Amino acid sequence: MSRLRFGLERLVLRGLHFRLLLALGIVLTVALIGGSLAMLLGSGFSDFSDAAWWAFLRLTDPGYLGEDEGASLRVVSVVVTILGYLIFLGLLIAILTQWLDETVSRLQAGLTPIAVSGHVVILGWTERTPTIVYELLGTRNRLQRFLEQHDKRELKVVILAEHVDEALAQELREQLGSLWSDRRVLLRSGTPLRRDHLERVAYRDAAVLILPGAEFIERNPEIVDAETIKTLVAISTFARSAGTVPPPVVAELCHGERANVARRAYAGVSEIVATDDMMSRLLAQSLHQPGLCSVFSELLTLNKGNTIYVRNVDELAGARFGDARARVADGIPIGRISGADRQLTLNPDPNIELRQGDLLVFIARSYHACAPGPEIRHPGLRSSAAPSPPHPVIERAHRLLILGWSRKLPTLLRELAGYGEDVFEIDVVSRTTLSEREQLLARQGIRPSARVRHIELGFTAPGVLERLDPQRYDQILVLASELLAETDQADATTVFTYQVLTGLLPEDGPRPQLLIELQHAENLELFPTDQDVIVSPLLVSYLLAQVSLRHELAAVYEELCRPWGAQILLYRIDEYMSTDKPACFGDLEMAAAGRGEIALGLRHGPNELRLNPGRDFTWTPATTDHAVVLTRYAEQPEPQSGD
Repeated sequence: MSRLRFGLERLVLRGLHFRLLLALGIVLTVALIGGSLAMLLGSGFSDFSDAAWWAFLRLTDPGYLGEDEGASLRVVSVVVTILGYLIFLGLLIAILTQWLDETVSRLQAGLTPIAVSGHVVILGWTERTPTIVYELLGTRNRLQRFLEQHDKRELKVVILAEHVDEALAQELREQLGSLWSDRRVLLRSGTPLRRDHLERVAYRDAAVLILPGAEFIERNPEIVDAETIKTLVAISTFARSAGTVPPPVVAELCHGERANVARRAYAGVSEIVATDDMMSRLLAQSLHQPGLCSVFSELLTLNKGNTIYVRNVDELAGARFGDARARVADGIPIGRISGADRQLTLNPDPNIELRQGDLLVFIARSYHACAPGPEIRHPGLRSSAAPSPPHPVIERAHRLLILGWSRKLPTLLRELAGYGEDVFEIDVVSRTTLSEREQLLARQGIRPSARVRHIELGFTAPGVLERLDPQRYDQILVLASELLAETDQADATTVFTYQVLTGLLPEDGPRPQLLIELQHAENLELFPTDQDVIVSPLLVSYLLAQVSLRHELAAVYEELCRPWGAQILLYRIDEYMSTDKPACFGDLEMAAAGRGEIALGLRHGPNELRLNPGRDFTWTPATTDHAVVLTRYAEQPEPQSGD
């Protein structure tokens, strides 16, 4: 009996055809038994085949019951008909329903290969993946040019995730909102380390591959970076074995020192974005230059004011870079990418000659705003001057309180030390143990410094923030803490901490500058509009999405985030022009050009940022206003030894 059960089990599990075969066998068996009983009852059948056919008809169709005569034959007929309902129809419906469910589940699991080309493939699912897709689909002009370049009418995004189910698809639908379309966004199960899984997403025919990096709570980013590099090697190996070159890739790493290894690992064109390093630099620059984070937030947010564009302007060939601003009314040229060696220079010499094939880098509201038009005379833009001083002079050390711990903190401390040993005195407060901090800092080659004090405390506990006396600090940075299991919990702690701090700090008079890091953009509305807030995952998603559409942007953003080279700074407006009398932005442009800078906009008072306001924008400068300028340092500073 056990052998029979085992045999039936193996037969059922072998698939649809064998289940149908089993059902057919049962039907035939019932028909043969019913025919045999009818023959034994002497119902007038000429041979056994007629009796079996009689039973089969009753088994499949109850309408034949009215033709039977005799009580015994009717009993057999009713039993056979009931068995037909239970076995033939019930079993058949069950088998087909199960097969249909399995087919739908298989389709939902994304196990079938796709048949598209010129698409974007995201290799891996993280919390930022929906935001990356949103940035790709929501981009306007840049997306259109990307499609024209690949001769496509609409963008298709394919996501390769380890496990695809209806819950994952529903999460994607909710986050994309009106941008969701099952024709444009496809989900497939698999890992980029397997050739057959990569073939599911047609990786060799893709326009670009995107490799997102570590999740927010990942405490070992070096392991994630190693896996990313391993994936790059696997894709290159699979493509070479197929006799092709792998498509361009945009890969996210945590730390930039592994970027050269990643580039060597990939056989095709690669753009490596060291996101933890870049976010740490943005935080450091925002601490060193209060108000700067609003500039980067605008430049790195989808369809919000101005952003950075790269455009070919062969019609300006032969002209000087300083002439470009006079030919572009609605965009500000900030750099040049040489057509010969693709070398990027931000804030170049205004007298440098533009050549055929060169690309210009602009800050503008749209790609079309960067188009050259008739020349507008503006002589101040042609002047050339020496680079500005490295940084605004700081008369005393800034006392900085950092609340929370994340894997970006060691890099942040190193970046802050790069501004000079006497610029910041730092207290770092977190529940992360001191021994763990020492290990993480030593792993990145950061030695202890007398300017950095580590305090092991849970700052959300009652009374802790009061004892820290936040009013005695010049600046307070609230980091999204990785000690919490989910980003929602991290943001909840950040909001709570902010509310406690605002209750402790005076409403009027001097108070520390607060800089907040969030994980979810929807929580921005919980803070006042004048509060400096950086949503790190949103900025990272924008970087990955936009670099995948225009690769040259990677070098631009990397340059702007360095603590040397081209820098966006805020200077007091009275360093450029008189206050308390009307002026136009064109006046500020001329004054900045005389100092070897490019005026990008102005910060009117403590809250209102105006990037690229237009040459004719007129206002009355006040002593609280700041000019937003792009300057350039002559040399990379010597590395600092400690933090």
